[in-house]
Amino acid sequence: MRALIFGCLLIGAACAAKAQTVPDLYAKIRLAGFEAPIELRRSGDKTRIDLNAAGVQQTYIVDQERGILVNLIVTNGRRLALVFPADRGAALLPLPIDMASMEARGAVLKPMGASLLAGQPCRLIEFSGYLNQSGVICVNAAGLILQMTQKGRNAALFQVSSLTTGAQDAKWFSIPPDYQTVALPGVGGAAERYGSEDAAGKPGAPSDKAPVKSPFRTK
Repeated sequence: MRALIFGCLLIGAACAAKAQTVPDLYAKIRLAGFEAPIELRRSGDKTRIDLNAAGVQQTYIVDQERGILVNLIVTNGRRLALVFPADRGAALLPLPIDMASMEARGAVLKPMGASLLAGQPCRLIEFSGYLNQSGVICVNAAGLILQMTQKGRNAALFQVSSLTTGAQDAKWFSIPPDYQTVALPGVGGAAERYGSEDAAGKPGAPSDKAPVKSPFRTK
């Protein structure tokens, strides 16, 4: 099963004089290879992504303050919240939603001009060196990436189809009470905070194999 999601959703700026603060938001994003749009919510240091891959609903919550990445899944009739170390989020969630996450990973950004996307003005910026990839992004005034096109692709890798900024309900960034929390290796103190068990209900953890793959096309 292929699961492609966004991540590394941090804050910053490139091709601008000073760093910008990414606002709290809710967005629907069209991602190449998915029929249904991905839903993304952001509130301060927390980000939630909901997606449907091959008919399977998946949810990912990144909590930078607590240092965790949570994957909500339903398997064999059980509702599980798999807790990863936050530093794994960069490997698991490689697509950016703002310019800072690209610059933080060594991307070189070069302004190209201006454009309109879904009625919103945006800046066209050429990028290279982001996860060994290059292409063009379209960025709005808040520093949010509205579209990314990888070099060599005719269609956009992803495009924001709707965007609303404003405060988000805290419930979207919490583990639901009917989910059993399972801390994977490397979580450290998070294991004690969440009272984790392994998938069999015993102290420990299931495999920490990454549940997602990079959406970037490789040669």
